[in-house]
Amino acid sequence: MPSTAALSDPDVPTPITHPGEKKQINLLRGWPSPHLLPPSDLLSATTSLLTSPDPSSSHDSPSPDPSPSPDSPSPDPPSSKSTFNFNVPALQYGPDPGYQPLRSSLAAWLTQNYHPSETYPPHGFPTLTTADQICVTGGASQNLANILLGYTDPAYTRAVWVVSPCYYLAVPIFEDAGFSVRNGRLRGGREWPEKPVYKNPGPHRKCYKHIIYLVATCANPSGISTSLARRHALVQLARKYDALIISDDVYDFLQWPVLQSSSPGASSSNHVHVPLTTPLPRLSDIDISLGPSPHDLALSAHYTRARSPNGQTHTDTVTEDMQSLHPDHTIQDLHFGHAVSNGSFSKLLSPGLRTGWTHSTPAFAYGLSQTGSTRSGGAPSQYCAALIHEVLSSGALDKHLTEVVRPGLQKRHALMLSAIKRVLGPLGVTVIEDNRTGAERRADQPALFGGYFLWLELPAGLPFGAREVAERALEEERLVVSPGENAEVSGEGETAGIRFPKHLRVCFSWEEEGDLVEGVERLGRVVRGMVEEDSDALN
Repeated sequence: MPSTAALSDPDVPTPITHPGEKKQINLLRGWPSPHLLPPSDLLSATTSLLTSPDPSSSHDSPSPDPSPSPDSPSPDPPSSKSTFNFNVPALQYGPDPGYQPLRSSLAAWLTQNYHPSETYPPHGFPTLTTADQICVTGGASQNLANILLGYTDPAYTRAVWVVSPCYYLAVPIFEDAGFSVRNGRLRGGREWPEKPVYKNPGPHRKCYKHIIYLVATCANPSGISTSLARRHALVQLARKYDALIISDDVYDFLQWPVLQSSSPGASSSNHVHVPLTTPLPRLSDIDISLGPSPHDLALSAHYTRARSPNGQTHTDTVTEDMQSLHPDHTIQDLHFGHAVSNGSFSKLLSPGLRTGWTHSTPAFAYGLSQTGSTRSGGAPSQYCAALIHEVLSSGALDKHLTEVVRPGLQKRHALMLSAIKRVLGPLGVTVIEDNRTGAERRADQPALFGGYFLWLELPAGLPFGAREVAERALEEERLVVSPGENAEVSGEGETAGIRFPKHLRVCFSWEEEGDLVEGVERLGRVVRGMVEEDSDALN
């Protein structure tokens, strides 16, 4: 019998198919198909980096640091630009916040693609993405760990709140940082310290009282996008309780109108263009638009009093448990904010590049760059960041997304969705078909979807659950699917009822197009067989 570890671990190797056996189809693995990768673009960028000096190297110097380390990376001397016929900064230690040309080009690209001025309430003000709001990272997962390293303390941070169903591989990252996410509220009912116990965040960072984690757009596994109204409400909640919202915004640029039908083998990229569907504003956009919160103000000795609407001053109760004051810093230095957008090039270009970025207030971005490992080794993914800058600034990234990635995913999604309706629909299995919620979902507009996954639900009346289906599918059909229990965030009290025993997650990004359809048909045979067995038992 195949190992059930494959039902939760995407890295379990695909077993060898012996003569007479079905080949395994893996609908758990959330990887991009090789058809969606851009080797020619990366080859061109690599050739440029290794054969041409960097004309912008004079700008690739570390951000000013009031207390630099004697071993911190320093820019190359000006003479290196005329001495070497390759991009020297790309092959050197990088400045802490990341390769400056990428920070600048990425900021311009994000500003162009989010159109923030159209989506803000009257009390906010639109913001443009600027280079000082960007910190280059080693990818979304690595950076989630770094955020927790720098901005939490397991004795001071009260709880990690995870939107459920959740991206299940994020849970071990929280556990590694000292948080027992699956036990709900941490050490509830005790007195909390007034300042961090195990961390000394210093002048460039702070520790938050709460962490809120979600995938706001095309959530993994449900595919649902958090509505604009709920994003605003979540930001207000975070600002009230000194929480940091960490949103993995890895699918924002991978959305498309839902196709009604498609067929395997038909062209999915040639002569097909799927332009960007403008994503909703990031939670970090909304938070920045509101300016410093009372918790931000309380970090400065110059801002421990807030003004009421009538102009009178009163002591802000937030200051009762504020952390160390830094009177030599301005409010902008201490405006860490309450939301960070955790982006990644893994889904846009290639996961092997191991490069991402964050968008936040400048103070938060700089504090993140002061993580100890970054201070020692320089920015992560320095060479790949320079490579990505070449791809982005040349226009190749937009072309790749418009002509390859979005058309390819759109077709794959249509193939799987059509097969689900045809094969599983008659068995009572339902699926989320439109990722929009709230006011964004309108009947007069075509359905919108995105990301990598579809979220299936078995009929409530069946005597078996998703786990049994997944195990039978692996044993009988050599089909790997993810049972809904993988996406649960276990807890106590009110959270104890949030379970997904009837749900399955299936991925349409990895397997070949024909195998996506075959995989759904195998799943249909398993569910139908289990239904028939139950019917025979009753008779």
